[in-house]
Amino acid sequence: MNSKSGPVTGQKTPLAKKLGLMVGLGFCSGLLLALAVWLLSLNIPMLSGMLGLLSTIGSLALLVVTFRVYAAITLSLAQNDQKHLQNALVQAKDMLDTSKQLRDDHVLLQSVYNNLTFPVWLKDRFGRYLVVNQTMTNQWCDGVDAKGKTDTEVLNAQLDEVFTASDQQALTTGRHQVLELKMDLTGQPSRWYRIERHPLVGENEAIVGILGFAIDITGYKASDQQLRADQLIDPVTQFANQQGLRQFIDDHDDEIDDLWCLHVDIDHFKVLNDSMGNAAGDQLLTQVSHRLKHHSKEDDYLARVGADEFVVFWYGTDVRSDDNRDERLNDLHLQLNQPFSIGESSYSFTVSIGAARAPGHGLNANELHQHAGVALFNAKKKGRNQVHWYHSDYEDQAQRRLRKAQMLKNALKHQDLEVHLQPRIDCRSGEILALECLARLKGESGEQIYPIHFIDLAEHNGSIRELDRWMLEQALLLISRQLNEGAHPVVLGVNLSVQSVNEDTLRYLTAWHARTPDALRYLEIEITEHQLPGQNDDFRQRLEALDALGIVLALDDFGSGYANLSKLPDLPFQIIKLDQSFIHNLPGSEKQMAVVKAIIDLCNSLSITVVAEGVETEDELNAVAKLGCHFIQGFVYSRPRAMGDAIEWFEQRRMARQ
Repeated sequence: MNSKSGPVTGQKTPLAKKLGLMVGLGFCSGLLLALAVWLLSLNIPMLSGMLGLLSTIGSLALLVVTFRVYAAITLSLAQNDQKHLQNALVQAKDMLDTSKQLRDDHVLLQSVYNNLTFPVWLKDRFGRYLVVNQTMTNQWCDGVDAKGKTDTEVLNAQLDEVFTASDQQALTTGRHQVLELKMDLTGQPSRWYRIERHPLVGENEAIVGILGFAIDITGYKASDQQLRADQLIDPVTQFANQQGLRQFIDDHDDEIDDLWCLHVDIDHFKVLNDSMGNAAGDQLLTQVSHRLKHHSKEDDYLARVGADEFVVFWYGTDVRSDDNRDERLNDLHLQLNQPFSIGESSYSFTVSIGAARAPGHGLNANELHQHAGVALFNAKKKGRNQVHWYHSDYEDQAQRRLRKAQMLKNALKHQDLEVHLQPRIDCRSGEILALECLARLKGESGEQIYPIHFIDLAEHNGSIRELDRWMLEQALLLISRQLNEGAHPVVLGVNLSVQSVNEDTLRYLTAWHARTPDALRYLEIEITEHQLPGQNDDFRQRLEALDALGIVLALDDFGSGYANLSKLPDLPFQIIKLDQSFIHNLPGSEKQMAVVKAIIDLCNSLSITVVAEGVETEDELNAVAKLGCHFIQGFVYSRPRAMGDAIEWFEQRRMARQ
């Protein structure tokens, strides 16, 4: 059963009880009065009179009570009517207050949307305007009241077309629509607006209208355009940056008959940056940019596209005889070779310039830019410090470089490289001291591609770090496998680019040391001498960290760079490997013999082991041995072998020696 209180069938209200009581009392009073009349009519002395009197008195008493009950009922009814009246009055007051509030809200809402500084409107689903604020009326409707009208009746053709399409889309999809529109209104400057439309949903989820408003975003668009422009500017030179150059090239994809492209590179800029810091490098870049701008015209395009590279587009003249770009180019190269003031001193630098001109070297800005880059590559390849023009023969060269780059990328992705090993031998005993790991690429026809043909490319495009990591991993896996088999591993040498001597490589090798501490004792890292940075404490500290892990450090190709002997005491190299350029001329050159002898003596005094690389003949072998260098690597003993063959050959030689 329901235990809650409330009206129950058969249960009487207090008013009904009072009415029943009044009726019962009146009935009893009437009965007593009738009884009194009957008793008095009996003529029984004393008894009938007394009983009749009592009945009459009782009837009168009940009648009085009946009247009191009636009075109570009447009073209760009056009170109820008063309450109803009061409630009605309260409800009437509330209705009046609500009506006033609605009127006030309507006035307030009307005041708000009429005082909004942007257009606001409300339409029914048939496209008729129900509400339009004053801003829209003044700005878009030419002062005409749009209520009850459609877009075609009050808006210009441009707005009519856009509004109709957007309204239809909002009604069809049931989703709010956002549109950014540049509007050219009569007698007003062009403005950008963000227009939004929100469908209004009524009963049964049916769309009954559209609420719309438009915000002026002209200022935002101007700021955004300025921000985008700032993002295209190099902060050091105020020239365009790489992104700005790309936009320029995209905007000039049509044929241009008389355009030149110059790709300018500061030779050995890294030496300045590493030795004197970024501030000195920025001073040089700023002064170079000033000289480039001085030799360019106002309409020419200048960009800085790398740490030390610039791209310049020079336009021609309407009159051929006025074209002085050849003279300007020669003078530019001369001026860029003049000393630069950095700090309180003057420094001289050289520059390499690759040049291409339309239409012979390309038909648009993109082709000229690519070909000027190829010409710059060849200028640097042929000794730097020169202006080098693009030649059609370089097209095949560029395509070959592109194919090699893609080949290297795919090989690293699929780990489709080969590791070959070349031994380093003590020529006095024939003992194999170490094996150098050398990467080999497979060509399209299955031929082997040697590092000399792809290492520079890997250095340039950044894939050298991935290649170095892969070579390190192969060497460490081989050492680890030999340790697990109980064999005595041979030392494996791995060439690392200076780019790879970084914190990431240190973390990688530290993790290997934690897992297999003995593995790093058989690892030798070789760093090419000509890549060494100048005074760089971070680089030296990383070398010391590698040394602390037990890794042997070797300075490879010593003599291919500046052969700066003064660096040797400051860096933790235990081995230097003489470049083969020292070795090839050694047997017939007393001066070369003297130079090599001096290097060997110095290294011996510093407890640095000297290795002769690229020893190919018996004469070269005898010459280096005579100078006291007994550690040899070269074809005179063995060519590089595939890893599996090299390990088997090494084990056989070791067993034979035992």
